Amino acid sequence: MKRNFFQITMVILVAGCCYSFVGCKKTMEQYRNAQPKSEVPESTYEFLKKQGELYDTLLQLVDKLNLKDTLNDEKVTFFVPQDISIKTALENLNFTRRRLGRDPNWTIDSVPLNVWDSLMRRYIVRGIITADSMRYADGADLATLYDYDMHASLTATNASGAVGGGTLVVVYSDKNRNRINKFWTPARTQNVDVKTKNGMMHILEGSHVFGFISFVGMAFPESLLPIQGPFLGYPAPIPGIVESADYDEGGEGLAFHDNDNGNNGGKYRAGVGDNVDIENCSEGKGNGDSPGGSYNVGWTGGGEWMNYTVDIKEAGTYDVETRFAGGDSNGRIRLLIDGKDVSGLINMWYTGGWQNWDGVHTTVELPAGIHVLQCYTDNGGFNIHRLIFTKK
Repeated sequence: MKRNFFQITMVILVAGCCYSFVGCKKTMEQYRNAQPKSEVPESTYEFLKKQGELYDTLLQLVDKLNLKDTLNDEKVTFFVPQDISIKTALENLNFTRRRLGRDPNWTIDSVPLNVWDSLMRRYIVRGIITADSMRYADGADLATLYDYDMHASLTATNASGAVGGGTLVVVYSDKNRNRINKFWTPARTQNVDVKTKNGMMHILEGSHVFGFISFVGMAFPESLLPIQGPFLGYPAPIPGIVESADYDEGGEGLAFHDNDNGNNGGKYRAGVGDNVDIENCSEGKGNGDSPGGSYNVGWTGGGEWMNYTVDIKEAGTYDVETRFAGGDSNGRIRLLIDGKDVSGLINMWYTGGWQNWDGVHTTVELPAGIHVLQCYTDNGGFNIHRLIFTKK
């Protein structure tokens, strides 16, 4: 018996004619116990067509992708995404495009058809898959029309404070080509086991985003590339302190260049795969809430560099103090703004040890606004803690 599946859900608002009640005058108890009509005389396509605005966009895509006959004639199970799911996916895409400075007004027709085709077929599974068939402890592995691996399982909702005491819902998951379920992307159903003339439907919740986590990356591959940006989420203010360990995000070749692999000091940003060498700094924090203040960059070598997104409040002449500890007397760096050398060579000296700190002062001319400051190492042999900018 499958009577316990969503007998008391509000999906009558979504599935329209899928639910019917006998009689016009009913008590609240009668409505509560009313039985859902779980079989409709139309094909899957025809049923969705009758629902009007709820699935207009979905069916527009189905028609473009030549999937109408599949949903009319073939024995398939459709995990149905609602129009709001497609709208949300497009909003996410345009938000990402805007963030990267691209046209943020893409529509359905802007997205390559093969992207829609690949993702739409992840919702269509061969054969009649009922909720009962997902009762196994590990759920059921399902193959889509393109033999892409998906997974479905049953889970109980909570009700009236009782954990697991509510109705059962299907969790339909994109496995993201990974066997480990913690890397899967799930979508919950709003209604299950609607049998049509040719197949079966399970309607997904409106909160689901079409394409699971793949839509933006497939529609806009540039969004998957590393992006340079400030590590703390905002540019370092100048006048102020630029901590050496707070170099930008973006990885090798964008935010930094390091000559060897791995973080030799093993501190601060070791867990994110960066190769900049960071260790604890004996000079202390000293820069408000910036966690990078208690660390220094070491193991420096010629040709290495780090980028910092900075916000220069006022154009003009600045004193910059480089806090360093010299293990020998040959250390040299230079400072660049947007690729232009503004400091010339800054020479460092032997300070008596890798944690014996000293400062060298340099005068620089800086433009106002948000820019990229680069600290370029001409010759290594020193540790660097921070750069302190003061308006002259």
